Amino acid sequence: MAEDPDSEILIEMNRIGGAMEVRAVSAGDGLEVVFTAPANAAQGDIQRLARAKLAYVRGKLRGAGGTANKSGGKGWIA
Repeated sequence: MAEDPDSEILIEMNRIGGAMEVRAVSAGDGLEVVFTAPANAAQGDIQRLARAKLAYVRGKLRGAGGTANKSGGKGWIA
């Protein structure tokens, strides 16, 4: 069985008013996602959301035939 690419996630958080901009990068494959969360969200909740979003985007990329790339191949990642 393949190792979980999200076993280590690097997270950067920047507060912007009442919101938190979160960047999460999977150390396993370099996939990056960006999302916003409430500024008062618990760190555990942000980590869970980052894992879920990484898994979601990875699944979308697989569904696209694996040909989409992070630099603008097919579609875009928000």
